[in-house]
Amino acid sequence: MHETIEGEVILIDLDTGTYYSLRETGAEVWQGIQAGAETTHIVDTLTASYEGSADEIGSAVADLLEELTREGLIEPVDGDTSAVETRDLPVPVGGRGPFQAPVLEKHTDMQDLILLDPVHEVDARGWPHAAQADSSA
Repeated sequence: MHETIEGEVILIDLDTGTYYSLRETGAEVWQGIQAGAETTHIVDTLTASYEGSADEIGSAVADLLEELTREGLIEPVDGDTSAVETRDLPVPVGGRGPFQAPVLEKHTDMQDLILLDPVHEVDARGWPHAAQADSSA
């Protein structure tokens, strides 16, 4: 589950109760992921937006994608992605600022509270249908 609020992307893993934050260039990478963009397209967009070499930006984007994959927040797409419709990513208006590598912030301080959410305790029909206690135990 994710939401973008004032340029910050908040991601919540409802299985673990962990939540994550992506700001600035990290939010822009997430926007590219949501748009179905290939890594090269994301790197090209960031290279056009920021001062920094394509190698530096490409390495930072690859590191973030690897971390998002390790955390289970994205899954790599295998095979032909040519059928995926990629939306153009916005390039900021104005001068190019210095590139700062994206950072995935991980927060575990609210895990217990997030896992208490009754949405987790539902049957196959979803909320608001509570799961029945297993009487076979």
